[in-house]
Amino acid sequence: MSTSEDPEIVIIGCGVSGIAAAHRLVEAGYRHVRILEATGRSGGRIKTAALGYLKKHHSTLFHPPLPAHKLKSIKTLGFGTCDKIFVEFESPWWDADCDIIYLVWEDEVLSDVSKSWIRKLVTFTVHKPSEKGSHVLCGWICGHEAEYMETLPEEKVRESITKLVRTFTGKNRQQENKNTRILCSRWFTDPWTYGSYCHPAIGCTAEDLKNMMEPLPSQETLSQPLQVLFAGEATHPYFYSTVHGAILTGWREADRLISHY
Repeated sequence: MSTSEDPEIVIIGCGVSGIAAAHRLVEAGYRHVRILEATGRSGGRIKTAALGYLKKHHSTLFHPPLPAHKLKSIKTLGFGTCDKIFVEFESPWWDADCDIIYLVWEDEVLSDVSKSWIRKLVTFTVHKPSEKGSHVLCGWICGHEAEYMETLPEEKVRESITKLVRTFTGKNRQQENKNTRILCSRWFTDPWTYGSYCHPAIGCTAEDLKNMMEPLPSQETLSQPLQVLFAGEATHPYFYSTVHGAILTGWREADRLISHY
């Protein structure tokens, strides 16, 4: 049974900020700390709710509804998609000391995203082999092109990457640059995320970032105990869209509860 000195605290989402907050609270001596996760695993953006989910489902998550100024900020703050495509090759077609590969096109990008989406994949980072015979690149793709890529079957993505690599390396190296398998992230179509990272969109102000981190009830009207606190990369005024931003906000809200009680 919890008391006012040791309240029952529920953290929604077992992501980086949720785990950081729970760890800080337990270290401070709080015994009634519980994390709720929608799936059977932890990991935050791997499988849990994000700002994209909050944008889509805030009306069913909160009763009574969130204050108007917080809703405005949730709607105003941008939330985009950045996907990774891991590609394994039979043999490396890049130099042994290569860390990153940039692809530069000479002509303009086509307006038809179904034909031009692969051109948005302009960077590959080289993953150093963790096991013998492993040759893996990580491709980065963002925006509407990433969203379109998520609608395609993996075999189609694989074929497109094969053509892309051969365009830049030359047809005489077809056997050398053959990929064996791929793995794609799909943040935009994931029902627990609807995107990857937040960003200040057009019309977003510093006040919106401040509103995102504001607890309920607000600190200006603490006539009743704190009920809902907000953490996550989207609630940090400077380090949004970063993992360390998520960790810092988890610690911030844990410290807010510790000082409050």
